[in-house]
Amino acid sequence: ILSVLKKKDVNEIDDQTLILADIAEKAIKQVKEFVVELLKDKMEIEKAEKIAEILCEGYWTHDYPLDHEKLRELGINVNTNVPPEIYALMDLYKQAEQKRPSVQYIPIPYKSESETRRIGR
Repeated sequence: ILSVLKKKDVNEIDDQTLILADIAEKAIKQVKEFVVELLKDKMEIEKAEKIAEILCEGYWTHDYPLDHEKLRELGINVNTNVPPEIYALMDLYKQAEQKRPSVQYIPIPYKSESETRRIGR
């Protein structure tokens, strides 16, 4: 949604998209601030802000896995030595199987032509 603001003139964007873009901008700002808050005691504030920007600015889709190697590349100190007791605890809380993909491609427009005409775009 935010990339539309960079690609189109604001007068060519429907009101709903503008509202969603405003919400998206606020959400990204909030998440970035939270990531900095989590990291600031573990590294320099400038480094925490840079990592927060990378994690929150759309480099990856939400379902892209950031494994320990990628996190280390970003400068996040990751410990992969999980005590066996944690795995035993996790075994007590089985997760339901996903029967559908986490990201779904919808090959049709979200709005019908009549809806688009009513909006005036």
